[in-house]
Amino acid sequence: MTTTARAKIIHCPLVFVAVCFALGILLDEYTQIPPVFSCVWIIAAIVAALWLRNRVYLPLVLVLLVFIAVGHVHARGYAMRSPDHIDHMAWYFYEIPIRLEGVVASDVTGRRWRNIDKTTFRLNVQRLYAHGRWHKTRGQVLVNIFRKQALCVGDYLVAEGKPHKPFDFSSASRSSYRDYLEHKGIKFILSVKKQGSLEILATNRGNLFIVGLARWKGRLNNILERHFSGAALGVMQGFLLGDRYNIPGHINELFRLSGVTHILAVSGFNVGIVTYATFLFFKILPLGRRWHYLLTMLMIILYAILTGAQPPVVRAAVMASVFLASFILEVETQSLNTLACAALILLWMNPLNLFDIGFQLSFVSVWAIIVIYPRFMSILCGNGKTQDSTSRNQSAAVMVLHYGRQSLALSCAAYLGVAVLIAYYFELVTPVAILANLMVIPLASVIVILGMVFLIIGLVLPTIAFLFAQCIQALLAIMVGVIALCIQIPGAHFQVRGLTAWVVIVYYLSLFLFLWLTDRRPRRHFHPTNAAAIFLS
Repeated sequence: MTTTARAKIIHCPLVFVAVCFALGILLDEYTQIPPVFSCVWIIAAIVAALWLRNRVYLPLVLVLLVFIAVGHVHARGYAMRSPDHIDHMAWYFYEIPIRLEGVVASDVTGRRWRNIDKTTFRLNVQRLYAHGRWHKTRGQVLVNIFRKQALCVGDYLVAEGKPHKPFDFSSASRSSYRDYLEHKGIKFILSVKKQGSLEILATNRGNLFIVGLARWKGRLNNILERHFSGAALGVMQGFLLGDRYNIPGHINELFRLSGVTHILAVSGFNVGIVTYATFLFFKILPLGRRWHYLLTMLMIILYAILTGAQPPVVRAAVMASVFLASFILEVETQSLNTLACAALILLWMNPLNLFDIGFQLSFVSVWAIIVIYPRFMSILCGNGKTQDSTSRNQSAAVMVLHYGRQSLALSCAAYLGVAVLIAYYFELVTPVAILANLMVIPLASVIVILGMVFLIIGLVLPTIAFLFAQCIQALLAIMVGVIALCIQIPGAHFQVRGLTAWVVIVYYLSLFLFLWLTDRRPRRHFHPTNAAAIFLS
C-alpha cells in the first residue's frame, strides 16, 4: 500500500468501509463460506490489529478485512428465517386455500390489470389458518385482491386465498419482478379471487406514526385526483408521492427511451427540492439557526417515509441530513464519506438493497457527480478550476454560460456513471439523455415546486388550487413534448444485446483506476454552491 493510497483511505474512511461491507454481502451471495469462519476471522483480525498497531499499513488492512467479514455475517443473519416465518410455512400450504391474518403495512394501490380491478398491498402476517387450525407466524406477503377494496394502512384483517411464488414474466431486460420482491423481503403472494373472503377486524393497528403519515398521504392524493386525471395525474403522483402505478405505458416508454425515467419517481431530485424549499420557509420563522437545520432535517425524514422510503430517497435524505448536521456541529463534511454513510445505513437495514437496480443507479450516479463532475468542469472552463466565481458585476450572458457549463458537466458525469449499468440491465443505450436532462430537469424542478405549493394551497385554500393545476398541466405538456422531440433525434437510443457482467466490471474497474491514478489535484471539500447536485440523481 503506497502513501497516496493510505492517505486516500484516511481521507475517506467510510468509503472503504462501505466497499468492504458490500464485498462481504457479495461473499455471502456467491459463496458457501460458513459465517462461523467469518466470526473467527473477525476476532483474530481485531487481536492481530491491536498486536501490530505500531506497524504502518498492516493494521489498516486487517481492519478493512474485518468489515468484509462483518458484511458476510450480517447478510447471512439477515437471510435466516425462524421456523414460524411465513417464508417457511407457506411451502407447506403452497397453492391451497388458506387464511392470513395481519396488518396492512404499505400503501394500498388500486389499478386495472387485464380489464380487471386489482388491489395490492403488503401484509404483516401474524396468523395463518389451514387444515382446521390457526398457526402463529410472522413476516410479510404481497396480497393481490382481484376487485376494488377500500383499505388503509393499519387495517387489521383476515384474507382468504392461495399463496404462490411471484410469476417471473419474460422480459427483454435482466430485471425480474420476483427478484425485486425478494429484495424487499417478500417471497410469496396471496391471491384473493373476486369472490374471495376478506374481513376487516380492526383499524389503526401497528405503528400509529406510519398510519398517521399514510392518512396524510391519502389526503394529498385526493387533492391530486380532484384536479388532475389520466397521464397528468399519474405523473404528478410519481413526482410528488412516489406512486408510479397510474402512469400510462406510453408515457413510461417516452421517459425510458430518452433516459430521464429517474424523474418520474420520488428520488434525490425531489428530496433536494424539498430540502431547499423547506429550509427557505423555516428561515422566515423567528427561530435560531440550529432550529432551522433541525426542522429541515425532520421534514426530510418525514417526506422520505411518506413517499415509501425507497433506496434513492433514503440515500438523499441521509446525505441531506448529514450535510445539515455538519452546519449544526460546525464541522466540514466530505461528500464521498456522506455518500458512503448513506450506503452503509441502507445495507445494514437490508443487505439485499445491494442487488436493487434503483440502489445501484442512485449511488453510482451520485458518485459520478461528486468525482467526475469536477473533471468535466475543468475541461469546459479551460483553466483548471472546477468552480467559476460568479461576481455581482458579471453580465447575464456570462452567468447563463456558467450555468450551461455546470449543467452540461453534471449531465455528462451522471450519464458516464450509469450508462453501462442501464445498458446491462435494460439492454438500452440512450445518448440523448445528456441533452434531455439539460432541458427536462429545469422543467421538472419548476413542476415539482409548483406541485408542492399546489398541495399546500389545496389543504389551506382549495378554491384557488385549480390555478396552480392549470399551470402545472401546461408545463407537463411542454415537458412531454420536449421528450418526444428528443427521442426523434437520429441515434437518440438503440438496443444492445448480450452485455455480460464482466463487461460492466471491467468498465468500472478501468474508470476507478483511471480516476485514481490521474487524481493529482489538492484535496478539497465539495463546494457548498454545488451541494444540491448530490441530490439530483
